[in-house]
Amino acid sequence: MRRAGQALRVPVRAGLGDVVPEVAEVRGSREDADLVLRVLGPEETVAAMEEVRARAVLLRLSELLGERRELAAGAWRDIMAYDAGHGTDYARTLVCWLDAGCDMARAARLLAVHPNTCRYRLRQARAQLGIDLDDPDERLVLWLQLRTLAGLRGANA
Repeated sequence: MRRAGQALRVPVRAGLGDVVPEVAEVRGSREDADLVLRVLGPEETVAAMEEVRARAVLLRLSELLGERRELAAGAWRDIMAYDAGHGTDYARTLVCWLDAGCDMARAARLLAVHPNTCRYRLRQARAQLGIDLDDPDERLVLWLQLRTLAGLRGANA
């Protein structure tokens, strides 16, 4: 890719869709390739769908969630508004905790705080906002909405 970019004197990027067994499926592979290009990071020049599938799925989910009122509604908005109005960091704490598989020590490392700080924030978020972090469905939906609609990531915290 670098040599092609040098020869053409323009940045060159490539996205590869899934290999398909029949000609009738080529259009879908082409759509996959376009999606790969959309999720490539600034330092990435080439990727196959298999390498970026998780990012592609999250991008598509964010588009779907954003298009539908009932899918975009929920506790995530309350959490974001509470953080903005009170100077708290509940949303980021929740994302880090969920990204860490609900492991308090790993979440604390992502946040660069003591695990007790994470525990306190989660306890306060539950009390102030009434979110049920014991319910796996609630955790999943909250995580998806915070990751896709709010654009939060624990790894990049």
